[in-house]
Amino acid sequence: MEENISYYENQFIRADALISDGNVSEAKEILEEILMQYPDFGKAHNHLGWIYYTKLSNYEKGIYHYKLAMRFDPKYPASYLNYAYLLVDLRRLEEAKEHIDETLKHLENADGASYYSELGRIYEMEFNFIRSYEFYKKAMSYGFGAQFIENMKMNMNRVKDKMTIFEKLKLKFI
Repeated sequence: MEENISYYENQFIRADALISDGNVSEAKEILEEILMQYPDFGKAHNHLGWIYYTKLSNYEKGIYHYKLAMRFDPKYPASYLNYAYLLVDLRRLEEAKEHIDETLKHLENADGASYYSELGRIYEMEFNFIRSYEFYKKAMSYGFGAQFIENMKMNMNRVKDKMTIFEKLKLKFI
């Protein structure tokens, strides 16, 4: 039995590499094979959710697999972040805020920089530019990569350009 799961873990690693190489259809087949044998393999559900969401635009199947991934592998951080991206892209903004809030409270290794950036994006979509600016700034403080920090600065400048003169004045007190 232990050998069997090891085989499927190796298959998962192979599927992950195939996705990175752009061979998504073969990766999808491998992930489906894994889930036929181990329906509770959370990471495989995450990757399948990503394929349905980003490559096939089948959002309901993406949601389905992300939820299973979080249920079966509750400490795997990628599922939570991918689910947040999907909710924001679908403009299910209140649901996304709740999900992000719960994730930041309960997931030990949550990537604060990415979640705060998503909150910035949510508030920008809602035309709440001051909150958006605050979250992009907070995301920047949690980030480490030079490119990420540069992106947050660009986001802050873009949001600032959208603000009224009164909103820009309020920034001086933040």
